Amino acid sequence: MTSYISPQATYIIAFVACQLSLDQQSTVCEILLKNANDGTSAYELMAGLFRVCCLNSLVAQTGKLEEIKVRHSGDVEAKVIDGTYKVLDAAEDALAAPQDWSTMLLNADEKAILAEAAHVLRFGDADGETSTPITPAQLLTQRRTGDMGDDLWTTWNVVQENAIKGGIRAVGRDDLGRRRRVKSRAVNGIDQDIKLNKALWILGDKMAELKGAR
Repeated sequence: MTSYISPQATYIIAFVACQLSLDQQSTVCEILLKNANDGTSAYELMAGLFRVCCLNSLVAQTGKLEEIKVRHSGDVEAKVIDGTYKVLDAAEDALAAPQDWSTMLLNADEKAILAEAAHVLRFGDADGETSTPITPAQLLTQRRTGDMGDDLWTTWNVVQENAIKGGIRAVGRDDLGRRRRVKSRAVNGIDQDIKLNKALWILGDKMAELKGAR
């Protein structure tokens, strides 16, 4: 079988320091470089976090920096290198979140609020309306024993992973009222993944502010 990659395809490359020694609870900062094969869009450099236990990349939306875009003109290499250092500062700033958020315990109501907001981000239409039989509470379902904490960092990661990776099952009704089984899909599109990840990060950051984080 011959594989084919569209010239217009978008891709992401993640850069992580190679000297890091990681365990199953590690979260490290990374630089994400987004580009298109045909060069029609600018390079985009973004701050990210990588959580080892679920092999999940979390795109950080910090207050300092959203992203840096580099056009395919002029001294591109120098601009990308300079932008990388700037984004690295934002990534390292975002790396404070695991420590800060881990100290904040959420009660049941706060968890429900976080899940409900994430549910709208993931399944809502342009008006914020949802029609899926999958409930907000299902976004709080832990996938591993290491995710059974009540702190904001653990809870946020559970919600984020469920929203991004999909696989959540529910039973709903079709237009004729017949029962139908549904399963949430993973967010595979690069642009959709980044957009949802950033929105979820802002959601967690706002919850942290309400809980008294810096």
